[in-house]
Amino acid sequence: MKKTITFIMRNRVTVLIIIGLITLFFGYQMKNLRINSDIIKSLPEDDPAASMYKKIGEKYKGSTLGIIIYNSENLYTGKAIADIAMITETVKGIPGVESVISLTNIINIKSDSLGMEVGQLVDEYNLPTSDSELKVLKNEIEQNEMYKGDIVSTDSKSTIIMFTLSPHVTQEKVAKEVKEKVEKLKISEKLYFGGLPMMMEELSTVIYTDMMWLIPIVMIVLLIILFLSFKTIRGAIIPLITVGIAVIWTLGMMALLGYEITMIGGIIPVVLFAVGSAYAIHVVNHISENVVSGNKEGIINSILYLLLPVFLSSLTTVFGFISFIFGSYLSMIKDFGMFCAIGTFFSFLLAIIFIPAVLSYLPPIKNLADKKEPFLSRLILKPISRLIIKHPNYIFTFWAIIIILGVFGTLKIDRSTNLASFFKSKSQTKISEITLQEKFGGSAPIYIVFKGDIQDPKLLNEMMKMSDFLKTSHFISTTTSVADLVAQMNNAMGEGKKIPTDRAKVEQLWFLLEGQEVMGKLVSENLDEAIIQTRFASTSTKDTKLFLDTLNHYIKQHQQKGIQMEACGMPNVYQQMDKSLLNSQLSSLAIAIALVLLLVSLSLKSFKLGIYGIIPILATVLAVFGFMGFTGIALDVATVSVASVALGIGVDYSIHTITAFNYYMKQKKDINSALESTIMTTGKSILINAISVALGFSVLLVSQLVPMQYFGLLIALSMLFSSTGALTLLPVLLIIRNRISEKKRVKLNNNTI
Repeated sequence: MKKTITFIMRNRVTVLIIIGLITLFFGYQMKNLRINSDIIKSLPEDDPAASMYKKIGEKYKGSTLGIIIYNSENLYTGKAIADIAMITETVKGIPGVESVISLTNIINIKSDSLGMEVGQLVDEYNLPTSDSELKVLKNEIEQNEMYKGDIVSTDSKSTIIMFTLSPHVTQEKVAKEVKEKVEKLKISEKLYFGGLPMMMEELSTVIYTDMMWLIPIVMIVLLIILFLSFKTIRGAIIPLITVGIAVIWTLGMMALLGYEITMIGGIIPVVLFAVGSAYAIHVVNHISENVVSGNKEGIINSILYLLLPVFLSSLTTVFGFISFIFGSYLSMIKDFGMFCAIGTFFSFLLAIIFIPAVLSYLPPIKNLADKKEPFLSRLILKPISRLIIKHPNYIFTFWAIIIILGVFGTLKIDRSTNLASFFKSKSQTKISEITLQEKFGGSAPIYIVFKGDIQDPKLLNEMMKMSDFLKTSHFISTTTSVADLVAQMNNAMGEGKKIPTDRAKVEQLWFLLEGQEVMGKLVSENLDEAIIQTRFASTSTKDTKLFLDTLNHYIKQHQQKGIQMEACGMPNVYQQMDKSLLNSQLSSLAIAIALVLLLVSLSLKSFKLGIYGIIPILATVLAVFGFMGFTGIALDVATVSVASVALGIGVDYSIHTITAFNYYMKQKKDINSALESTIMTTGKSILINAISVALGFSVLLVSQLVPMQYFGLLIALSMLFSSTGALTLLPVLLIIRNRISEKKRVKLNNNTI
């Protein structure tokens, strides 16, 4: 290694030029980065829920539902009807939109003295304008459950324009065009945009905005921390540039390999700045303290001294991120782990190559961090060392309580996968979703697929029974199916709202429905399959699970020969993601623990010490889980990675503590003196490192996405817990270990005598 580092230092100009060229190359690649907020694409191709959802979209003119909410004090005016018609026609003309349903083109079944007529509720070529025409329209809507509470709110102040997208288009792109073209109409009434494609479009905007804001903010925070540490602009800028280069390399590699920025991927730069800065600080600090100006040999020796501890420190973090690759079900979490691991390695590599090469041309940085020592010693470190030495039982009891509370809190953790729950309460997306739930039965589409002879009265009756069953749920308000249309037509013929018992009568009524646009959304071309469409009005994971469990039980009980039923839709997709979150948490955490334990044991050359070293971070994980449970923070696509990230970063503090303790124990031969020296020296660097990493992640608190805010909060909290555990719980465990060893030694001596 010395030959390699000496070679690098001798050719440092070439090294700096190569780093510069690589940075320019990856920086150029970043222009190809794209944002992908489609959470369905994050599921594996063979995922049953996602696969079924896509098949429905291909067969029935799109399964992804977008919604525009039109609000007015009075819907029954000529202007309001004209506005709705204009929005409908505008959305219809956008490429990628499969179908549009609104008040001005929805199917209508009515009867009069001349017989029954199947047409549209409103004549789109002759819109109602007079008071009498509008009054007739109002009466028809209020007397028909097909419209009231489904497409028109019960207070008659809101209506929705629903549209579906082709499964082969980029949903965010089409949704953005829908929003832009509708907004260009300059409708004076208030409009809201909801449904999955509009959420994804908003999410793409939020991801981009977050990246543009969070990266400068985390750089400013780290700049302040670095300046307070080194008291020079140069000492602050060099580490920041180093991590910045690592971020550029990482994002450039993502673009080069064809990866996209996902919801959780948008915070990769912030994570790398927070994590990678620690390696740069170690290198700058050690060189500034131990190397005089122009002493290349001193820089080489300094890097040789730092190489192993900094490498091990980065490796534990890399292992924490790598656990996502093998333990996660969602591709967005796997990608996040992979590129965070790559970026962490880049940060380490640049810290030991780029920083020494730059500093070799500059006068040494005078490190003034020692001026903080009296403050840390007097208020934090000395009280901790005294408490540990005099009252270790207090420390042990405190952590025992934390662990017990953590276990109970962990059992209370809820999970969240619905995209609507990721937005802040004041966001337009959240307001839209609340409005849709309260007035229109939600926005998450559900499809019940029936396979068999669709014109068979028996099958149509089963569809009617399913519709009645669905409406018993608090979260289902209306359903739409060909069975509903046949029953309404039968009612218009004066024979009651039911399915005719005679197949020939069904076929006669069916003939009147042929050619209607809605039929392509409800029945397959060869009449061997049909669907019931409805919407689910809750974002709660518990509500979703309870509903789907009940629905699947009903389907299982009512399956019969010739009639097959199956449920799919966004609630099914969300439930599949929910299952994957729990499995991912368990798998990735188990993998991370195994990898980190192996590395800690190897670095400390003792499996027992490896166990001691990992106990504080496991206690930290339980404490963080407990905090989540008691505060109501849900396990989602972001917070599911907290434990593994905390494990990978926080275990470094334990390694430093044990290494220092072993060193001082050999010198002082007294456990109390060794612990005091460990806490007073290593404790200082641990606290500074933990605070800097915690502050770096705390930047995520200003994110516009709720999961990102909680991710930043929980990582910051885990840094404080893990550093405190390394300086309190771990020393107590070392005292216990020493006492056990001493008893064994005494017993062995007595037996020998």
